[in-house]
Amino acid sequence: MLKTILNDELTGRIRQMKYLTTDQDDTNYGFEISHYDERGHLTKWESFDEYGEPAKNLVYLFDDNGVLQQETLSWSDGTITYSHYYYPNGQIRETWEYYNKELHKTMYDEAGNVKHPTGGGAGIDMEEDPYNEQWEKRAGTDEDGSPVELEYYYSFGGLFEITKRKYDEHRQVIMEATFAGENELIANTPRSVTTSEYNIHRHLVTQVNEELNGSGDIRRTIFRYAFQYDAQNNWIEKVEIMNNNITGYEDSIRFIRKREIEYIQ
Repeated sequence: MLKTILNDELTGRIRQMKYLTTDQDDTNYGFEISHYDERGHLTKWESFDEYGEPAKNLVYLFDDNGVLQQETLSWSDGTITYSHYYYPNGQIRETWEYYNKELHKTMYDEAGNVKHPTGGGAGIDMEEDPYNEQWEKRAGTDEDGSPVELEYYYSFGGLFEITKRKYDEHRQVIMEATFAGENELIANTPRSVTTSEYNIHRHLVTQVNEELNGSGDIRRTIFRYAFQYDAQNNWIEKVEIMNNNITGYEDSIRFIRKREIEYIQ
């Protein structure tokens, strides 16, 4: 699948981005390096372990017009995990996937439908979904009259859960609530409620999740995100903070994400 600098929340003319993760104890979780072309397309992604040794890499190949043709994920020793080949419209044309060193090929038409496998390997078995999962989206209104999105999730032949979402003017979720069924939705007695706040850069800065447990108590978890930005308004540091019963309801730093961005001059 085509990925660009927008998928990585980046703007500007960027050559590469190094992404590092640590925590409050300065534990090293390794790092990743993403490479981009002048169109902003991701051309190569590399991951490294905590010792700086190569782990995996993902390579994208394009034609002269910048249309994605092939995507290949492999380990540092060259062992291929999968290769995807694409139609000009962006749909997958063919997949080569390796399971226990055995190659499986699957062909698709331009609408994304699976065709019969061809070539050296057997196709992946397409088993019927035992859960019979289905999703249905409906438009609705909140108790204050504002528009909301309702998503009905069915499984094993019955309604399993209803999710209600409210968006801001940028189509970012600001409230999400889950309900056991229609009666709970009408009575506004959710299983859980999550509210989200964003900064002027449209980055999530606060998220509060409240869940009703079996005893009727509310279990609350708060996530906070503190950003630092460079002159191009790309974030270069994000501190992730959690506050819940695990932390004794005190703010505790979970991870520190840092990005080293190299721009095309």
